Amino acid sequence: MKTPQITSENTSIDFDSKLIFAPYFLKRLFLIFLLCFVFKTTTFGQKIQTVGVNTNAKETSTKGVSISPAHFNLSLNPGDTKTYKINVDNTTNFKKQFEVNVYDFDMNGKGKSSFMQAGEGKYSLSKWLNISPTFIELKPKEKKEIAFSITVPTSDAGFKSAWSIIMVEEQKPRVKLDDPQNKNNTIALGIVPTFAFGVFIYQNPPNVTSNGIEITNFTFNDSDKSKSILIEAQNKGTGIAYCTSYIDLTNLDTGKQQRLKVKRFTILPDLIRDFVFELPEKMPQGNYLAVGVLDYGSAEEIQAAKLEFTLK
Repeated sequence: MKTPQITSENTSIDFDSKLIFAPYFLKRLFLIFLLCFVFKTTTFGQKIQTVGVNTNAKETSTKGVSISPAHFNLSLNPGDTKTYKINVDNTTNFKKQFEVNVYDFDMNGKGKSSFMQAGEGKYSLSKWLNISPTFIELKPKEKKEIAFSITVPTSDAGFKSAWSIIMVEEQKPRVKLDDPQNKNNTIALGIVPTFAFGVFIYQNPPNVTSNGIEITNFTFNDSDKSKSILIEAQNKGTGIAYCTSYIDLTNLDTGKQQRLKVKRFTILPDLIRDFVFELPEKMPQGNYLAVGVLDYGSAEEIQAAKLEFTLK
């Protein structure tokens, strides 16, 4: 199975030598676009991913392609088999083609993701997953479904958390490029803009521990440009955790209280993640108490930390 590729058309660059850096340049450009697009979507709660295409300047609404849901949080027992569906909706006036592939992904200690081929991940779910169809073509205004089934093995691997990502990648044909200046030393190089949707699949068998989240650092950062509070959290359990995090502030001089913006996130086993809460720009000077809270759905406990700081 090929990794995502980017096609080319309608650009020209003059060089006296061979364009040896082109594949690397295109690959890097695509990966930057792909990561910015895929991870812009949330991994908490049901969401619809949409790519808009304004096909008519006179139209007030934006047409595009949407896919739902953006992720699946599963809790299958070892030995279970179940089928799920992904909905793809083309509201544009153009035919669209998509290739459907599955990849593994991993994260380093600070939550930075990297893709890899199916079956290569330490917590690979792709080995138990089947997709049909692997290629779809949507006419204008047409909707279609992609089905995937998961069979969790009864071996030791089936009793552990696993995850993968299904990529729905737009396909466009290559267009022949002409030499615009009819020079022998001209290499025509271009880019066909395409897009891809990432649907995250998380599997947490019922036996795993998903309440092993701990706050490992809680600090106030004061700089000339901004002031913020950092919560560093680590998943020391064996399961995928779906958490809500927030900070309650109390002005110790006036008694006034406020809550900073609530953040929702997924944290995988062994992962450390940083969450930065920016303080309001016009926050009054004074002495403050901050209480940081991590709520991961446990009925018995939540994680909390506190600190005092002074705004000058």
